[in-house]
Amino acid sequence: MRSASELTGLELETPSVFGFSRPLVRILFVLVAVMTLLAPGSTSLAQTTAISDTDAVLLTKVRQAGLWEMPSGMMAMEKGSPIVQKVGFAIMMDHGRLDVATRALSQKLNSPVPDQPSEEQRGWLAEQMNASPGPEFDRIFANRLRAAHGQVFAVLAQLRAGTRNDDVRAFATVGNQAVMRHMTMLESTGMVDYTALPAPVVSTTAAPTGIQLGLDTSQLAVVAALFLLVGGGLFYVLRQIKSNRGRARATRPATARTGGSHG
Repeated sequence: MRSASELTGLELETPSVFGFSRPLVRILFVLVAVMTLLAPGSTSLAQTTAISDTDAVLLTKVRQAGLWEMPSGMMAMEKGSPIVQKVGFAIMMDHGRLDVATRALSQKLNSPVPDQPSEEQRGWLAEQMNASPGPEFDRIFANRLRAAHGQVFAVLAQLRAGTRNDDVRAFATVGNQAVMRHMTMLESTGMVDYTALPAPVVSTTAAPTGIQLGLDTSQLAVVAALFLLVGGGLFYVLRQIKSNRGRARATRPATARTGGSHG
């Protein structure tokens, strides 16, 4: 067991705290400098409540979808087979609720939305209206709505991924869930002709370097320098600690290494 004098000797050999602090101060200085350089680009990460042109497109698409799909659902309940009647009723009810949310968000963001379907959508309604009840109507209903939902689904996904507006993001999430549910129900009728659907378009272009982090080339260079400097600083600190510990062991009294003398 070590005596009090031996323990005191060991404490006197403890490396200076100030000696350790100097490299750490250097590292902290580098961190502050790098964060200062990156500060101008930090505004791109902030949330915004402003509505963009693409956000307005989202509200327009959802509003117009409801304006023609609710009448389609009503016609399905009158002219469709039992399964199409159920699907039509569900789609009509969902779009009724979604239309309320669309108009409320439109007013909140001061972004006007249309009050009637597009010309193309009015043509789809006329096609359903002129179809004979039963199989003909079922086929037109299932395929027209499935194709339209597929197009809206792709738009919603893109806008959901890129919008800067919190309210629009939440709205797009709900809308996407509704569209997915409707596509599944339409497919459950067994009448969807998948060969007639548009082929999926997938971009094969690689994203530019730095897009994921929102950094430009100069900022990436600064970050790389940061890793090198901090890594070098930490390596220096570890070497200092190891060196000081080695000196402390080398200067211990002989009695501390041998367990004391046998008098």
